[in-house]
Amino acid sequence: MLKRFRDAGIDLKFGGLTGSTLDAHRLAAHAHKVGGSELQNKVMEELFLDYFERERHVGSAQVLLEAAERAGVPDARKVVDDPDYMRAEVDAELRSFGRGVRGVPHFIVNGGDVVLSGAQPVEAWEEIFSEVEEKASAAQSRAA
Repeated sequence: MLKRFRDAGIDLKFGGLTGSTLDAHRLAAHAHKVGGSELQNKVMEELFLDYFERERHVGSAQVLLEAAERAGVPDARKVVDDPDYMRAEVDAELRSFGRGVRGVPHFIVNGGDVVLSGAQPVEAWEEIFSEVEEKASAAQSRAA
């Protein structure tokens, strides 16, 4: 696996600390607020490099400030100094995109008619898709 990453130009490492990434998400939201998607992408690239190549903890205030500086994010200290800054925006995004996900993999089938967490055997998928297909056919028949 590491060879494949290296072949793609990524020096993947597994030695960094893990923990809460809430402040990193708040920094990304701040970058988007002040500079749009382009600036947000720049700071995310730096944070990914910090975590996956530099083995640095992206929950650290110092790491966040350095990533923001490299990416050119102005006023990043607001994120470090005020734990409530951009919190409501991040929480709203989590509610919007999280959809109650508590584990991975997490599957949402047919717009949420079926929601599954965890790997599923082939037989389960066959049954799920048959049920979805039956419901769709029944709905088409009623509409006709």
